[in-house]
Amino acid sequence: MFQITYDQVKNRVTVNVQSISMEEVESYLQEFKKVLTLVKPGFTGLTDLSGGKLFTQEVAVALGPLGELCVQKGLTKWAYYTGSAVSKMQMKRMFGDIVVSFEKLEDAEAFLS
Repeated sequence: MFQITYDQVKNRVTVNVQSISMEEVESYLQEFKKVLTLVKPGFTGLTDLSGGKLFTQEVAVALGPLGELCVQKGLTKWAYYTGSAVSKMQMKRMFGDIVVSFEKLEDAEAFLS
């Protein structure tokens, strides 16, 4: 279960992830790419993983190319927050230096502002 939104005023993509199964990957990719058609260069992103489960290796591999796609669309910063050290490691493996992790929403928002 996930939700992807775009805030035109902030030029920010926000993703809230509870879980993404392999059955949901295609709809996630379609929705994410649709939102990327709305962004302007210099956009930021914020992912809430605080209530989510870790991705399976299959899901992580399937979603990995989204980081490069965001960079091509003009991403400047992407932050995510989670209290899970394992989740932080997973995001680092998936997206490298494109994303920065935080334990609190307030810290992630401050980083993006």
